[in-house]
This record gives sequence, C-alpha cells and structure tokens, in this order.
Amino acid sequence: MAKAIKQIDRTIPTAKEKQTEELNELLSSIAKHKETLTLLLDIVEELHKVGLLDMLQGMLKTRHKLGLLAMEELDKPVVHDLVKSGIGAFNFLTKVDPEQISRILNGMSEGLKHSSEQLENDKTLGLWGMMKATKDPEVNQSLTTFIHFLEGMGRGLKTK
Repeated sequence: MAKAIKQIDRTIPTAKEKQTEELNELLSSIAKHKETLTLLLDIVEELHKVGLLDMLQGMLKTRHKLGLLAMEELDKPVVHDLVKSGIGAFNFLTKVDPEQISRILNGMSEGLKHSSEQLENDKTLGLWGMMKATKDPEVNQSLTTFIHFLEGMGRGLKTK
C-alpha cells in the first residue's frame, strides 16, 4: 500500500528565475516572428526619416490642446451642415439601385468626354442646329431621360 502524502513541497520561483523564464519566452517569440519584426522596424525607420514620428510625438504631448481645438472646430455650424448633408447623401444612395447609378454615371462620363472634345472645335450651335440635333437618337435619348428625370423630381418636390 502507498504511503499517505502529508506534506506538499511547492517550488516558488524567485523573482530572478521568473524574469529569466519570461526573457526566454520573449526571445523565443522574437525569433519566431523575426521577419515581421524586421519589417515593422523598417517601417518605423521610414516614418522617422520623413519626420512623422516627431509630429506624432508632438501631437501626443499637446493632445489636450489639440482635443480642445478639434472640439471647437467640430462645434461650428458649417460642420453640422456638412454632417447633415453627408447623412442626406447616404440616405439618397441607399434608396437608388446601384445599377441605375452606374448606368447614369457612365452616361455622364461619356457626355463629359464628348463635350470636352467638342470644346476644342470652338464651334457654336444655333437654334436650327439644336432642332436638328434632337433627331439624333443619342441626343433624343438623353433629352427624353432628362425630361423624365425632371418629371420625377417635380413629383418628389410636391410630396415634401
């Protein structure tokens, strides 16, 4: 039969042994992540060369003053209007089908490209030329789209 254990000897590491063990774990981790740490040190060196670390250090030292300055700037009515406009634009974009936006923006891009090419011609278009241009299928499609847009916008303005 086994002998009963009456006393448990616990080994409590000293502070120096604990420190040695932690240093060994740290060195092991450094060796394991050598490439990553080297890359990180290169990035920090580049940031130091361009002066970004000095700027960041200055910002951290004056963070209270910068915070007050930022709060003053954010409290201006212009910023409030900007936030409201941003929210309105976001709400607008969530209501519109992405394919519609893409199609319209693509048409606008082509229209801007064509109109900038025509600006170099420096040729004016008279009333008769405008009437004649409406027979062009592309011009007619654009005018029809624009008129439908104006009709829809008018309906939207009435409901508000």
